[in-house]
Amino acid sequence: MNMRAATFVLAAGLALRPGVVAHAQNWPTFRGPNGSGIATTPLPTAWDGEKSSNILWKTPLPGLGHSSPVVWGDRVFVTLAISSADNPNHNPKDADIEPSQDQSRHEWRVVSLDKRSGQILWSRTAHTGVPRVRRHVKATQANATPVTDKLPRTAGVPTSPAARHPE
Repeated sequence: MNMRAATFVLAAGLALRPGVVAHAQNWPTFRGPNGSGIATTPLPTAWDGEKSSNILWKTPLPGLGHSSPVVWGDRVFVTLAISSADNPNHNPKDADIEPSQDQSRHEWRVVSLDKRSGQILWSRTAHTGVPRVRRHVKATQANATPVTDKLPRTAGVPTSPAARHPE
């Protein structure tokens, strides 16, 4: 698989300062608790990615992803899709609205990261294959937000008891 695909950078600290991260509430699904999109913890209203102002950590990840991260306990879970194409044709500033022509084999993954450090704890392949639907050129094949069943070692779509509790 060609891992030269565009690097997806997760900056989960965008809304988390060191003092806030230890007390942040769980965010188990899209738009967080109760689906409201509202956090009860005070968060920064400004940040700067280039200067890392109000950003706790950044972790480069392969592939592309647009899903919302979910948080449970000390873990952050994200989804991503890695295209085997030499050029995955993702340009969010492109004026084109035609679907991407990328019909290459993809690997969809669920990744677990440490909430405090951004260290990748594990990465599991959820599916490998050719996408059934062409994506919008400004989107990705990993738009679905993961969910957690509230077990600290589980996220995504467990397919077996072994997948639920990876070593």
